[in-house]
Amino acid sequence: MKTSMKGKLLATVLALSLLPVGSLAYAADSGTMTVVTSASASASAAPGGVLDESLAKISKDEAIERFRKLFPELKDAEVTSIDLGNPNQYPPSNEMVWTIQWNVAVENGSYGFDSRIDAITGDIITYYNSLPKEEAYYPAKVSRAEAEKIAKQFILVASPSMKSTDKLQLKPVESDYPQALFGPVQYSFSYQAQVNGIPTTSNQIQVVVDGNGNINSYYGFSTGTDYPSSDTTLTAEQAAEKMKKELKLQLAYVPGADYYANQTNTSTYRLGYVAVSGIGLIDAKSGKFLDDQGQAIDSFPATSYSAISSSAAPFKPHTGAELTKEEAIAVVTAITGKANAEGTLQASTSTDRDGRKTWSIYNGSPFGGIQTHAIVDAKTGQLINYSTFSYPTGDSSAANETAGKPSITEAQAKAKAQDLVTSLYPNASGSLKLVDRSGTGSYSPDTAFIYSFQQFYKDKPIQPSAVQINLDGQGNLTSYYNSTTPADKLSKLDSLTAKITEEEALKLYRDSISAELQYSTIGGNYVDGKLQEQQVKLVYMPKLTDDNNWGVIVNAVTGKLEQQYIFPGTTVQKGEIPADAKKHWASKSLQVMFDYGIIKPEADGLLHPDRTVNNGDWVNMLLAGFTGGQSYTTPQKQRFADVPVDSQYAQAVEYLVQRGFLKASPTQKLHPEQALMRGDLAVWLTKLLKYDKLSEFMSGDTDVTKLKDAAQIKNKGAVTIAMKLGLLTAENGKFNPNAAVTKAQISIVLLRLATLQDKVDAPIMNSNYY
Repeated sequence: MKTSMKGKLLATVLALSLLPVGSLAYAADSGTMTVVTSASASASAAPGGVLDESLAKISKDEAIERFRKLFPELKDAEVTSIDLGNPNQYPPSNEMVWTIQWNVAVENGSYGFDSRIDAITGDIITYYNSLPKEEAYYPAKVSRAEAEKIAKQFILVASPSMKSTDKLQLKPVESDYPQALFGPVQYSFSYQAQVNGIPTTSNQIQVVVDGNGNINSYYGFSTGTDYPSSDTTLTAEQAAEKMKKELKLQLAYVPGADYYANQTNTSTYRLGYVAVSGIGLIDAKSGKFLDDQGQAIDSFPATSYSAISSSAAPFKPHTGAELTKEEAIAVVTAITGKANAEGTLQASTSTDRDGRKTWSIYNGSPFGGIQTHAIVDAKTGQLINYSTFSYPTGDSSAANETAGKPSITEAQAKAKAQDLVTSLYPNASGSLKLVDRSGTGSYSPDTAFIYSFQQFYKDKPIQPSAVQINLDGQGNLTSYYNSTTPADKLSKLDSLTAKITEEEALKLYRDSISAELQYSTIGGNYVDGKLQEQQVKLVYMPKLTDDNNWGVIVNAVTGKLEQQYIFPGTTVQKGEIPADAKKHWASKSLQVMFDYGIIKPEADGLLHPDRTVNNGDWVNMLLAGFTGGQSYTTPQKQRFADVPVDSQYAQAVEYLVQRGFLKASPTQKLHPEQALMRGDLAVWLTKLLKYDKLSEFMSGDTDVTKLKDAAQIKNKGAVTIAMKLGLLTAENGKFNPNAAVTKAQISIVLLRLATLQDKVDAPIMNSNYY
């Protein structure tokens, strides 16, 4: 769950430049920027901000025993520490919650992790155990329906403040780790609590149950008592009409799911109408919109942009040989205005996700003081990312009280941000525009001002391509985040032309808007250096389409409503298998492959199960089978002569190369368009099972040598292994090594391979890099 929240946070930060004022408050509420407090919060603190243990209704021993009873694997675990509050969070949450640090001894060492439990209600807040355990593989012992029953029964015990699971509203989860055919089976369930019969967006329970029926992780909450009444001053219909009236759209380039794995591939971008006003929270008590600080406003100002105004010298790329270590460090010290005293900054080379060689620059000491990290392009000397972090010292709550207002004005901060982006970003004034909104307010005590500079291409913004600059109260750079799309890849956007007008898109968008009454947590951000108190408000949230997702666009080419943010792993195909596969002889296997996203419908909506699978299709199927459709692997360079880095097969090839299943050869061809033959498939299967060397000793096996077409089989050892494991079979005394494999046949083979996962010595899904 932590990873999932991080992924959503990143997407939210990247997208801020095209959010209407007020949507930030909604985005924060949906789990990206808020800290969910438990039922027993800061009111139990003693004078001086120290929590009073005598007020805890659950003692330390009771808290420990409760975990041991619920999670048998903790029976012999050692408790290394237990604290009231959360010592791992900054600033401290000041909650009446026991944080327990566990240490579990295993054969090769020990595992440490922490868990949290509400000290008032006894509700489990967090539990995740990374201990090695017996994994469940396809086919799992427990179905998803059975796992859901286990999850709901467990909630009643783990969260006693929930009187009944009838108060839980099952909410779909877009997991950062979708279920893959090859790999451990896990079912993730997310439940939304209700107070006064109204859903609470900030309070959810997430349970992960493995294929054996065991609880792998649990993230709970306590509903608390500070919820306002359910009375409203306007209806859901009135709230929806208010949103529709305020709605304004903007034509923008919007990426597809591939963006998050391969930012250089602009071929998946869409041209769409995006909401820049009207889609946000409405206070159900006052009937007014809420801005990004949670304050009531009458209307949203639509997102607008200004040209960059700066007299700073524009960025000039480095020429000649690649930057040396010293030159790369000098780029960073020029920004901070401080010399590299006593060599505290260190540097190492690496290759980033876009295939660029970079210098990674960081502090030498991992603890104490101000930590710095930066990424510099080794060829051009361009700063890609920069961040600083101050480790808290002393009484952080007192420090927060004395932080005071920044020493520079917002106008001065805005001028400083424009000077910085001009000097750090190539052709900043020609390709970026300043997003017009207040720079004050942040989610970190180290940052006082935040400014975004939107990337444009031919007068249209590119989502979520932007440069974000964070400054502290003195105007010092604390963060520089560059998520722009490479300029040399933008020409592919020329093929996108709007087929519908803004008026047509506006009508379609308005017709999709409805409003839903929910409790939402507002606040938790910093303004003028002070942490704003969180509060629960009764609000109307926008609901668009059946997915209840505010991030919706109108595709300007197709005229259809689509999700704005398509995260890797999001299930695209839902419902029944296409008609042409329902009565096919391989329908059961095809159904499984369809459910896992390994075999997808073609442009006409059909599967065409008897069509031949080519080599490119095959590597893409393997990628989907290993990752569940979500992979952040980026093609670093061209691995085969006929697979360029922007090929539809490049990501799968890179994934398989990095895991040793393919041996890269830039001068040779992979022949992705050629049909996959049975003989070649046998070789692939031995690689996936890690039986390459074993197959060399089985080339003389009589099961293969006696076949009528044995002379045509190039790798008899591989065919022997495939046949003995039942993955491939002979027919009428022939193996037919040169016969092309169809989708139906490959679905049978992949399903057979999946059932072998718990019967082989090494996992088929190889997560290691070579």
